[in-house]
Amino acid sequence: MRGRPRRAAQLGAVGTMALLAGLVPSAGAEADSQLVDTEVSYSCVFPSGTHQVTVGLSARLPRSVAIGTPIGAEDVRLTFGLPRSALGGPPGTESSAVSGAVRLTTAVTQGGHSTDVEWEGLEVAERTAATGPDAATDAGPGTRDTVPLSATGEVPTLTPRSSGDVVLAAGPLSLALVVRTPDSAGEGARTITASCAVHPDGDTGFATVGVGAPGPGAPSAPAPPPGTEDGKAPTPDSGDAPAGKDPADGAGEPSASAFAAEEPEHEGCSLLMGVDVPPKAGHGYLAGFANAGKLDSAIAFTEPAHLRVNMAKKVKIWTCENGTKVMNELLSDATFDYHGKAQLPPTTATFITFGFMPTKATVEMSLEGPIEISTWADALPDEVTGRFPETSTAVGRMRVRLSDVEVNGEPLDVGPNCRSERPMSLVLTGKGTSLGGTPGEGYTVQDGGPLTGSPYLPPFQGCGTGEDLDSLFTAAVSGKGNYTKMTQAPLCVNEEGSPNQAYCPDPPRPVPQR
Repeated sequence: MRGRPRRAAQLGAVGTMALLAGLVPSAGAEADSQLVDTEVSYSCVFPSGTHQVTVGLSARLPRSVAIGTPIGAEDVRLTFGLPRSALGGPPGTESSAVSGAVRLTTAVTQGGHSTDVEWEGLEVAERTAATGPDAATDAGPGTRDTVPLSATGEVPTLTPRSSGDVVLAAGPLSLALVVRTPDSAGEGARTITASCAVHPDGDTGFATVGVGAPGPGAPSAPAPPPGTEDGKAPTPDSGDAPAGKDPADGAGEPSASAFAAEEPEHEGCSLLMGVDVPPKAGHGYLAGFANAGKLDSAIAFTEPAHLRVNMAKKVKIWTCENGTKVMNELLSDATFDYHGKAQLPPTTATFITFGFMPTKATVEMSLEGPIEISTWADALPDEVTGRFPETSTAVGRMRVRLSDVEVNGEPLDVGPNCRSERPMSLVLTGKGTSLGGTPGEGYTVQDGGPLTGSPYLPPFQGCGTGEDLDSLFTAAVSGKGNYTKMTQAPLCVNEEGSPNQAYCPDPPRPVPQR
């Protein structure tokens, strides 16, 4: 095997997973920024009837940007007062605590073209709504018969592709709220949803951002998308995460459109050649834990996931640092096999949502497409250890589905299709060293080890039967601040002379590392 580019025989593949993920902060506030502070009138349909609601919207946005520069809204806050009767309680009733989520549809217009961008997962922090004069506070408009609420969160960026003003306007609003009495400790909590339409009178535009030509040295804007007529301004792209790119998207997908130019595959390196080699088949197991940032708890994937791997199907040779260093990149792919399906074994997890509500659910994660693995390795050994350092990165796309949900021990019917609205981009990285004929240290694809990542979980859709619970699950679970640590066991490589042949046909199950 050493006659071909080094360690082509040693590559395998890694598993992947992680429920919940990392979100890049929205674009930093620029010196040339504007503070938005406006009010929008809505007509909201609650289970108890239709109510008029005034929503205060505040945010900070840039006054102007160059073409291809993401427009990020920071410090987004919605404030509103809900009639106590809309929440199921008559005026003068005992105090109640309200929390939940808000989704605001923003209309974005440039050059006569318009698109809708969803500001999802704006979280309503729990608020105890007291009766009497102190009901009116800085949380929003309130009286003894209204409950003042405030929703905050991160929102997608927009990336204009041509010059001309970009105008943002408020559109439909959706509410998903949890109402409980303070001494219930979650017992007896109920969900209330509402759909709100903008009052037909009045201008709902809340911000205008000027878009000019790129500055000196800025990358040129990409070609217009297929089907765009010459001379017409393309519709602005909406990124999937603040600041343009989901950090779990190594190639920029799905928000690659937010970038005017692709980053080089390996900065400072030049590709010498790529060599297709016969891949080696291997299989093994993966298990671990995923910390859910918003929930301050972990999901245990302790039933091992079965991996099937095509190792080292291609080798790329790079020269770096002005040709003084040679690096090998070995490309592999993998999939999961759970009773013939490309998914992780389902697992049951219990969380405390919104800080007070015990929630139990079955989590199922299905792979869409193969897991792509790249191992970036030194072609020369370390001078001290004599071993070859390497870093492996596995990228997969998985759809998350929730079922068998219970709140406070009571079933909550979320329907059969409560899932992430798009696949979650999963990136797990492992570092280690290898030396032909000996087990790898740290993490190597063939010999396994720990893999870590910080994935971002997209918003949810399809949740609820009879009432829309999408915003509630999005606010409770989706977003950033997550951490995943998976442990892969050595792979079985059923090839004569392979040191891993001893693991065949049944490779060991890993003991997850915390």
